Amino acid sequence: MGKNFSKLIKSSFNNNNNNNNENEREETINVSGSLEHFKYVEGRRYHNIPDLIYHLPNDGEEYDRLQMQHYLSRYIWQSNFSAPVHELLKNGGEDVRVLDVGCGPGTWILEMSSDYPQTGLFLGIDIAPIFPSTIKPPNASFSLQNALEGLKFPNNHFDFVYMRFLTAAFSTEQWESIIIPELVRVTKNGGYIEIMEWDVKIYGQGPIAKKLMDSCNYQSFIFVYY
Repeated sequence: MGKNFSKLIKSSFNNNNNNNNENEREETINVSGSLEHFKYVEGRRYHNIPDLIYHLPNDGEEYDRLQMQHYLSRYIWQSNFSAPVHELLKNGGEDVRVLDVGCGPGTWILEMSSDYPQTGLFLGIDIAPIFPSTIKPPNASFSLQNALEGLKFPNNHFDFVYMRFLTAAFSTEQWESIIIPELVRVTKNGGYIEIMEWDVKIYGQGPIAKKLMDSCNYQSFIFVYY
């Protein structure tokens, strides 16, 4: 599936290889009728969205890292989720809907939609179109969205909202004033929101790690990119 999902990625690699002498450039790609802008820095492709502090790339190499991250997380937890929604998703129904905010390459959505074919919709959104556009289960869908602009869904729309590994993508103010309120708004009464993030505290610290952590305000360390 990885080879088929990304004519976009393949095109980007070709363009990048032809411009090895460029340290930074911008590219405009037409995706599903809309124009998406990217920036290349030192051979890596990044988003080019103003006021967005997400610093990781969105190219093929990052796609592979996100895939590995997904499988490691699933192995550690022995599951794709922790919320008590198994029976709901198993019984399914056309009106049962699941949202993944910041879906990346869409691995979680693809697995969940395959594991729970009775559920009406598994929808992943992201700022970068690195998710599959054609080969996917019939109850899986993807959309280009920037959560900081508000989620483009009505109130009380999803039974389960999932989000992970975006700690450093938003400032504290953005989490409190935009992201969390929007997740709550689109979740049905009685629905579930699951947010999984890394613990950024370093355990078993040696002298160098201790010096690093002592130099940081730990409460704001998780937003170090801000």
